[in-house]
Amino acid sequence: MFTRKYILLFTFIFAFFSAFSQEETDKEYMLDIVDAERRAHECLIDYRFNELTTDYDIKYHRFDWEVDPAELYIKGSVETLFEVTEDNFTTVHFDLNTNMTVDSVIFEGQSLSFTQSEPSLLTIPLLQTLTTGDMRTIKVYYQGEPTGSGFGSFAQGSHEGHPLIWTLSEPYGAKDWWPAKQDLNDKIDSIDIYVKTPLPNRVATNGLLLDSLQVGNDMIYHWKHRYPIPAYLIAIAVTNYDIYNQYVETDGDPILVSNYVFPEELGWAQTMLEWLPPMFDLFNDLFIMYPFADEKYGHAKFGWGGGMEHTTMTFMGSWSVGLQAHELAHQWFGNMITCGSWEDIWLNEGFATYLDGLTREHGISDGSWENWKQSRIGHVTQHPDGSVMVDDTTNVGRIFSGRLSYSKGALLLHMLRWKLGDEDFYQAIRNYLNDPDLAFGYARTPDLIEHLETQSGQDLTEFFNDWYYNQGYPAYHVEWSQSFEDVLKVEIFQTPSHNSVDFFEMPVPIQFNGGGNSVTLTFDNETNGQSFYVPMDFEIEEAVFDPELWLCATHSMTVGTRDPILAENVLEVFPIPAVDQVTLQLENARAPMQHIRVFDVSGKVVVSNELSDVWKTELNLSELPNGQYVIEVKTAEGLGIQKLTKGL
Repeated sequence: MFTRKYILLFTFIFAFFSAFSQEETDKEYMLDIVDAERRAHECLIDYRFNELTTDYDIKYHRFDWEVDPAELYIKGSVETLFEVTEDNFTTVHFDLNTNMTVDSVIFEGQSLSFTQSEPSLLTIPLLQTLTTGDMRTIKVYYQGEPTGSGFGSFAQGSHEGHPLIWTLSEPYGAKDWWPAKQDLNDKIDSIDIYVKTPLPNRVATNGLLLDSLQVGNDMIYHWKHRYPIPAYLIAIAVTNYDIYNQYVETDGDPILVSNYVFPEELGWAQTMLEWLPPMFDLFNDLFIMYPFADEKYGHAKFGWGGGMEHTTMTFMGSWSVGLQAHELAHQWFGNMITCGSWEDIWLNEGFATYLDGLTREHGISDGSWENWKQSRIGHVTQHPDGSVMVDDTTNVGRIFSGRLSYSKGALLLHMLRWKLGDEDFYQAIRNYLNDPDLAFGYARTPDLIEHLETQSGQDLTEFFNDWYYNQGYPAYHVEWSQSFEDVLKVEIFQTPSHNSVDFFEMPVPIQFNGGGNSVTLTFDNETNGQSFYVPMDFEIEEAVFDPELWLCATHSMTVGTRDPILAENVLEVFPIPAVDQVTLQLENARAPMQHIRVFDVSGKVVVSNELSDVWKTELNLSELPNGQYVIEVKTAEGLGIQKLTKGL
């Protein structure tokens, strides 16, 4: 098991760097990630796709670029293989900022005329008419000084006096530095990237490095990527990187992790990146094998805060353990399967946040699993409203809400795991990732729900109505008491924090301790004020609500119940042990029986009978299996409680 395999490593790292880890609290690192990703994606919110580019589908790009990080400039060409999707196709349109100067366009060996118009349209009339299904190649030669979109679509910086160029290829910014089709829902089937840059610079980008060729004082790097990728996840970073390679062992070939590191940070990066292989092991084991395993994973340090999960090459603003986990998780949840709508951003961010939590649960982090859960619950419950579903997709702050899309999205997954159990939960997620209609494409929340319900056999309509579509969380109040018959009575009351939910139906765990004994019972709470009775063979000294923090909720506990308990000798139940029938009789009581309930050892009601004010009655037990039960008799005077054994 990987946790045992790395225990010595973890012990060493924790002991040596505990001082550093204390500086980065759960809350602080979470806010850093949320703020960085919000800013990284903010440009997407105002994006409106170009309707002129909807009549063709991109199959392949070959990029040939010349980049010197000492100059804010790019020169090169983009070759595009496209398939026509509508008849009478006569013109190719690309999104390209007019700050980029197009030198020429070549189509099937011929030079074509073109026009560039504000704000960012490249129009290329063809010399022929194409029909649906035709495949053609076109090549655009261009150059210029890119203008940023406000978040560094093509940015220049430095480290220790060395120049650095990096891109943040969001849809609103990709057109700033290359002729693109900026359709959020059109993934390019494959790409090749060639970058020429002066020595001693290196290039970090998507895919696998195939070749590096020295030409005079320059190097040409050739990378290939053979998985579907949207235009906004294509990125390059160029500076005098040192390369630190790691390998993640698998049942097959090892996975290459190629880290492009500032030379002055190499030692620190190597130390912090020791956490990465066990993270890979965990995600591979819990979900599916890393989806780009035959290429690589990697990191490139860049000059911007936070991180950006470019496919197979995450750009990192720091080497923090939490950031490593969050961005690695995005390779499965965000890159392999991308949320199909801003409403569903939690499919990216909720998963990435929860997977960071899972590294803590399995000891692969410098943070505590307990603290992570407490922090997420505290984050969500600091305000009474808010749904995981984004109800305002025009508001970037709402889409990238740390409290709702990240923390509550992660806790939604945590509660699903509690409700379904580990086996069904993880298998459902594996089925989701392996779905050929979703893998390397797009998904919506109902796609995930379908896999969760199919695997578990549970109807999750109520759960997702409460926790995804509607707002708030439950505030529980629990009252408990232990009678003279060693019977535990538990009553669970609930107040939703927001009026969009009438009641949160959830299994509620409570731990009972006393005299060195401890037991955790799970109560299937379906109604407000619900009562449960459980036989208990030790005296309870304390009760702990949700000891392992499965629920996104607040709570309070009270010893004692609202209904008075009748004296020990008032209710008689015989014979005990029972076979198929028992007699219930009141002695010395001031009020007759009105209602009878029988509870099994889990506290679940298995018999419920209304009575017409009787003092004695027969109770049929023939449908119940042998075992321990508790009988509750309700009168106007109070409750009579007795333990019952059947067939033993």
